[in-house]
Amino acid sequence: MTRLKVGKIPSRLLKETVFGRLGCSDPSVILGPSIGEDAALIKMSGEVLAFKTDPITGSVDEIGWLAVYVNANDIATRGAVPRWFIQSILMPEGSSLSDLSAICSQIDAAAKEVGVSIVGGHTEVTKGIANPIVVGAMIGTVGNGRFFSTGGGSPGDLLYMTKTAGIEGTAILASDGRILRRFGEGFVARCKALIRQINAVGDCMALSAIDGVTAMHDVTEGGLLGGAWELAEASSSGIRLELRSVPLLEETSAVCGELGLDPYRLIGSGSVLFTVKPDLAGRVEGALRQKGIPFAEIGGLTTRRRGRVAVLADGAERRLEAPGADELWKGLGDD
Repeated sequence: MTRLKVGKIPSRLLKETVFGRLGCSDPSVILGPSIGEDAALIKMSGEVLAFKTDPITGSVDEIGWLAVYVNANDIATRGAVPRWFIQSILMPEGSSLSDLSAICSQIDAAAKEVGVSIVGGHTEVTKGIANPIVVGAMIGTVGNGRFFSTGGGSPGDLLYMTKTAGIEGTAILASDGRILRRFGEGFVARCKALIRQINAVGDCMALSAIDGVTAMHDVTEGGLLGGAWELAEASSSGIRLELRSVPLLEETSAVCGELGLDPYRLIGSGSVLFTVKPDLAGRVEGALRQKGIPFAEIGGLTTRRRGRVAVLADGAERRLEAPGADELWKGLGDD
């Protein structure tokens, strides 16, 4: 019997167990479930809608913010504008009304920031869970008919990322008592303030309007390394990822160093991987600088036969593997 580990189900098992059991075929589905694809695309009455659902299970203090941001980001990577949010809030036994109120206040504030309406959901106290769980579902609209997928890149495209690696994991793990004892309250406050950087909707909207961008992918569970592999898999391509070019915050390096974690495999919502046609790279970079969006060129897509490679800081190369358990779970003691 195969025992499942904490975290995202491995890609091989998704293909074997999940993707072959998808109900009825529907010709209105433009993009359905596939490795690395952030959200579904459905054509309805001449309009293209994007659909996404994601749970927040590894955070307590920031759970309401993350439920909105993470789902909105995935919608935005399609080039769609997030519009409507549905929430399912599961509270553990012994929760107080103030616990629920805090989560709802975060969801409300994040939804107003992103510009979405909360249109339904479910709320209950649930046996058998230790911490709150929020499962969100987001729906968005593609206004100009131009949409994106994770698999839109091709060999020769350049690979970029926005912001820095491990943003979400840094914000969550700052609540660990070891971090407070080692670095103090000021450091913890700076880490927790990163929660607002997890909102990547504006970055995605800007990217979707720039000629030359061919694919977008939100960096979530599995971190930068997992996201890069997923982008290559979705594009049926090889990839060369230059880790020495990947920006890291001092806070991320410090948290990962203290907890013994790999920052490149740490959940990183807020950062967006995107690919660019090389002859239009200058135009894309200029547009991002003009909008004040931080970015870095970190590699490129290659042919499948050249493989998937990560180049370490010392120049050594290692094979880029399919994402396994995120470093977050190790940091939370659930490995």
